[in-house]
Amino acid sequence: RYQRRVHGAHIRDQGNWLGLLTPTHFAAADAAMAGLLAALRPDAVALVDAFDIPDRVLNSSIGGFDGDVYNELYQAARRARMNDRDPFDGYEEALRPHLDLAFLRAGNVVPATAPSKL
Repeated sequence: RYQRRVHGAHIRDQGNWLGLLTPTHFAAADAAMAGLLAALRPDAVALVDAFDIPDRVLNSSIGGFDGDVYNELYQAARRARMNDRDPFDGYEEALRPHLDLAFLRAGNVVPATAPSKL
């Protein structure tokens, strides 16, 4: 029952409704969609699992059957071609100028400050 309502709220983005619906209608559709998705959220995993799509087909780091999300994300990052080089292409130009290298060398430890005199 919720699925039909979500689909109905979703189709408003699929066509040219300009001139037929007012901004108030669009706001109401957005609010309805948010409410419907909140109602569906507790059943989201079961709904997706109902399709019985194998992990190898999904090819998703976060959608694995075993639920080991963080380990799979880490392994996927290790396998990614963009991580073959250390540092990665563009590091010197894009990232390094924005890093606080002293902070990183200190092990990400914020130095203790003197107590406030207030």
